[in-house]
Formats: sequence, structure tokens, C-alpha cells
Amino acid sequence: MCGKQSIQAAVLTALLVSSTFALAEDESESDFYIAPFGSYLHTDDKTQAFDGFGAGMAIGKEMNEYFNVEIRGFWQKQDNDYSCCQHVPNLHLEGDSQLTGGTLDVQVFLQRDTFSPYFVTAVGGMNTDDKMNSVFMNQQTVYRTQTTSFIFETGVGSTYQLTDGVAFRGDIRYRLNALQNDANSDNLFHDMTINFGFVTRV
Repeated sequence: MCGKQSIQAAVLTALLVSSTFALAEDESESDFYIAPFGSYLHTDDKTQAFDGFGAGMAIGKEMNEYFNVEIRGFWQKQDNDYSCCQHVPNLHLEGDSQLTGGTLDVQVFLQRDTFSPYFVTAVGGMNTDDKMNSVFMNQQTVYRTQTTSFIFETGVGSTYQLTDGVAFRGDIRYRLNALQNDANSDNLFHDMTINFGFVTRV
């Protein structure tokens, strides 16, 4: 299953890349940019996890005065919350989840100036790699599962121009995560991400 999921994630990423640069192929290179960022993840209560942190990179294109299109990859990590089971004698649980994914983003700018606010909408895919370490009666067992899911993000942000070629950027996003989890009939998770980074023309 993990091999199939990895192939699906690779195909999705390839489609995102192809779509973005097909839109941008007739434009000048001076409007391309890269945007590294760090992120804070606020998790849905249903994930049974603590808030986490991550990082990522975007490659984008200014299409015109109002629109940017970019592909974006990210990695995030959250520690899982097993406090519900800590009362069981001789049992200790700990673990984390690693989230890796990619999105195709469209940004709609209200204005292009030193301060440039925008709305953003994104669609993509994410792989969730869950790891749990169980110690019971001094016997250790490691459980690991990987699941792919569709994600949708929307939010608001802004850039602040620092120099001609460099701007500070931050946004806050709502993320809908349609996790494929047969054990949970309510498999829609609602997270929030806060991202801060820089935009540099290339």
C-alpha cells in the first residue's frame, strides 16, 4: 500500500508542476520567484495530536497585476497525544506524525504596493506518516502507518516589500484534510496553518 500511495503522491506533484508552468510558459522569466517559509500547525481536536511546526518552499509566477500561481511543497510534524491511555498500568505510548505534501496555489491580490494583501486558495495532496512507540511490561513495539489524502486550503496573507527583489510574506490558512481512514467515519479534519517567509525573484 505504501508503494501505491507514494506513486499517487508523485503523480499528483507532477500534475501540479505541469499545470503551473503551462500557465506561465508565455511570460517573462523576471516574474518567477521562490518563497521559502516556516509554518505553525494548529491541529483539529480529532487528530489527537499537539500543535506542530514545519517548513516548505514555493516556486511561483506573477501572472499579472492581480494573480500569482505557484506550486508549494511542505513538511510538518506534530506529536501525538496519548494522554487518554496513560492510566493503563505498565503501558507507555508516544509517537508523532510527519506530514508531507504539495499544493497548487492561486493568490488574488487586492493591490501591488509596498504592502500587498491577498487571498489564497490551494488544492493538493498530503501523506501522513504516523508512528507510535508502545512499551508494555518492558516490551517495546513500534507501529507505523502511512495515509494519503486530498487537502484544500484557503486564507489571507500579505507581502511587505523589503528591497526591489525581496519581500517578507505571511499568511494564515484554513486546511480541510480528507483523510482516508476507514476506522473513522468522520474523516474530515479541519486544521489551521500560519506561514512566514520570504519571496525572492529569480
